[in-house]
Amino acid sequence: MDKFDRKILVALHENGRLSFAELARRVNLSAPAVADRVEKLERSGVISGYRAIINPEKLGYPIQCVIELTVKNLEYYGVVDKLKAMPEIIACDSITGSSGLMIRVAVDSMSTLQEVIARLMQYGDTKTSMVIDQPVPPRIPALREDD
Repeated sequence: MDKFDRKILVALHENGRLSFAELARRVNLSAPAVADRVEKLERSGVISGYRAIINPEKLGYPIQCVIELTVKNLEYYGVVDKLKAMPEIIACDSITGSSGLMIRVAVDSMSTLQEVIARLMQYGDTKTSMVIDQPVPPRIPALREDD
């Protein structure tokens, strides 16, 4: 990966809807060269998809929280399948430490949150923390200069 690939990744992370012409202008390459580089980044798995960033609050889900769920080892995969079916769960990471899963939830009310926690408690111990702000939004890791 060279400096042009890094510039393309930064630009696409900021706005995944940029045209090849606009990307080319930003990185100082031709549009066909940029298209070729983007295709190579996609094929290699560096770029794994494009998506809109949705604000749950604007959709009527003003309450967001992070729930740590400690699941017994033998039940882990079955629990994960059940979590995938819960629409209130907007993200879930498998983590090390005393908890096995870190779950991000968006709900419309405290009573809905209480229902979600009650459902999760049947799978293991929970610890809930309310999200009050996101001072560091999702971002790409530092891109190393390999050339």
